[in-house]
Amino acid sequence: MNFLERKWRILFAIAIGTIMVPINASIVNVSLPTITAFFSTSIASSEWVITAYLINLLGFVLLFGRLGDFYGHERIYMVGLISFIVTSILCSLSPSITFLIIFRGMQGIAAALMLSVSMGIVKSAFPSSQTGKALGIYAVAIAAGLAIGPAIGGLIQTFWGWQTIFLVNIPMGVISFLLCYKVLKRGETESVKLDVPGALLQYLCLFSVVYLLNDVQTSKLDILTILMAIAAVTTLILFIWNEKRVNDPLLDLEIFKNKTFSAFNFSLYFNYICMYMILFIMPFYLQKVLLCNPALTGAVLTVNPVVMMILAPVSGTLADRIGSRPLAIMGALISALAFYSMTSLTMFSNVFDVMWRLALLGVGAAIFQAPNNRAIMTVIPDTKKGLASSIIVTMRNLGMVFGVSVAGILLYTTISPDALQQNQLFDMAAYNFTSGMHLIMILGAFLSIIILILSPVGIYKKKITETKEMIQESDMIPAPQEIIEESSEIISELELVKHSRELIEDSELLRYSKEIIEDPAILKRPKDILKEKIEEVSFEISKRNGK
Repeated sequence: MNFLERKWRILFAIAIGTIMVPINASIVNVSLPTITAFFSTSIASSEWVITAYLINLLGFVLLFGRLGDFYGHERIYMVGLISFIVTSILCSLSPSITFLIIFRGMQGIAAALMLSVSMGIVKSAFPSSQTGKALGIYAVAIAAGLAIGPAIGGLIQTFWGWQTIFLVNIPMGVISFLLCYKVLKRGETESVKLDVPGALLQYLCLFSVVYLLNDVQTSKLDILTILMAIAAVTTLILFIWNEKRVNDPLLDLEIFKNKTFSAFNFSLYFNYICMYMILFIMPFYLQKVLLCNPALTGAVLTVNPVVMMILAPVSGTLADRIGSRPLAIMGALISALAFYSMTSLTMFSNVFDVMWRLALLGVGAAIFQAPNNRAIMTVIPDTKKGLASSIIVTMRNLGMVFGVSVAGILLYTTISPDALQQNQLFDMAAYNFTSGMHLIMILGAFLSIIILILSPVGIYKKKITETKEMIQESDMIPAPQEIIEESSEIISELELVKHSRELIEDSELLRYSKEIIEDPAILKRPKDILKEKIEEVSFEISKRNGK
């Protein structure tokens, strides 16, 4: 692997920048209690520090993916990179919780600019034979950010305060920008008519969904919850109607007619629901039931992303050789077994019981995700790779939102929120907690089985379809009718053919042959008749030649 090659330098530059997003997300999650205390605000208010970021990331990623296909993925990414650095500085200087929420929302827009096109840039830099390997290494950046974020955040916050956690982005952002400025080529831009109504409807729909999930998780059914549910459904219907009628839609719904693309995107969505249900429930289980300290909890939770970091490039490379389908099925099966094994965790389990199960889940996720992303990016044309990349980001973040919310809802069916406020859980409270955790694990196993079923969709006919499209689109292989027409022109223009046609048309032998065909009895006449005919033919030929 020659890292001096331009494609590897592009991947390295993109990975350095992209890793800031998961690091930033995990650092803020860890620091949220400290931020709440610093501003003397409520937990409900401080949660909007995360929610504002997530809503804008989800709400703008499709729009920026669409813009990237016209204005250039490289331009969009570098604008997002600069914006992420600036908003990180603003977040660290926030004088109040309100300003912090506003700046975090702006940071979510910057993250959407970067993530919407990053995978498209990586895919364009590598040949199809190395796409899986490249996307596997890209997945390492995401996993690494999730793994080291909590540790970095806890350390920095302890010594320098929560404001400095946002400044971690600056050195990585500057390095990534300098590398990208040097290796990325900014191509020609194309004019595009933005689908403003579609962008607005999509944003309102996602906002309603996120708000609804947060409201359902933390409170009982009320009029606001009902209104948000109605708003989510209404805006979704209007968005689909709008996208079908406009000439340049924000989301080209035709892309979902590709069964492989749709199946693997839904598989990715379900996979992230499963992963974030684990990320939500495990810290509570380790600290409140198994009585682990925060440092040990962080070390245990690191097992999963570390395993993914190691195996993701391997699974991506294998996908280039054997295809995505076998690995996606295998990864889904291993994930289902890992979730099922977690249903045996109890209030009497130990840390090792948790670690090997999280490691097994990391194996399944790593084997699944890189081939899955490869399948999504390779079944669509290059002109829509920005859209495909943004859809992947949307599915990933929607999976995170739904995973946390669904896990919370299932947990609250067995234990009350008041009981969860306790630092430690014993006896029936611990039993009730593990019962709710088992429900989450069963759902994870069920969703993994659905992923297993979805993974083969559309793959069997993939090679035939690709070959057919290649022949139809290739300029080197003309259509049969074109071959016939061109051959006829060439034949008609040959001088030899012209002379041959004249000889045949002027030949007395040809006329005599026609007479034989019309009157076969001529062949039965005496030899003198035949001789006479030959003499006549010879005379005519001599006369024509001037003899």
